[in-house]
Amino acid sequence: MMKTKISILSLAAFVLMLSGCGNSEMEKRMANLERRVNQLENGGVARGTAITPSTTASSQPIENNVTSNASFQWESTVHNFGTIQQGEVVNYTFRFTNNGTEDLRIQSTSASCGCTVPNHTKEAVPPGGTGEIVVRFDSKGKSGQQSPVITVVANTNPKQVRLSLRGFVQTNAVPQP
Repeated sequence: MMKTKISILSLAAFVLMLSGCGNSEMEKRMANLERRVNQLENGGVARGTAITPSTTASSQPIENNVTSNASFQWESTVHNFGTIQQGEVVNYTFRFTNNGTEDLRIQSTSASCGCTVPNHTKEAVPPGGTGEIVVRFDSKGKSGQQSPVITVVANTNPKQVRLSLRGFVQTNAVPQP
């Protein structure tokens, strides 16, 4: 029964993710769905607890407090690609170290919209080993501020980590006579 609820909520979150990037209303809906999924996965989180992506880049390694024996230590969870022209493609590699005591296995990666495609390390990452998630953002048809979120699900605690890209897509608008 619990797996069915998680599957339904995950499917709903995926459908919402495919519907667009940079939409604040959509991001609120995503945060609400993620909170509900987190409640189901962790046996209940305090009501009203919002799960939101980080809004600032960090130059310090980021550790999750974990009780499982696999743990991410990220070089950074946010990448700002600056200003690009509409139609450009940005590739970025998020790198991590397993600072736990057992193999780290990434179960899945997903993006908040179809414009962003994550590709993760498929093999188990041993303690002390490194892995990466390569993200491709295609700005075709996009304009203005963009902030796609990549959700990583692994055998860590918490099970989900959110990575994000930030940047501005500039259009080459042709003046109308």
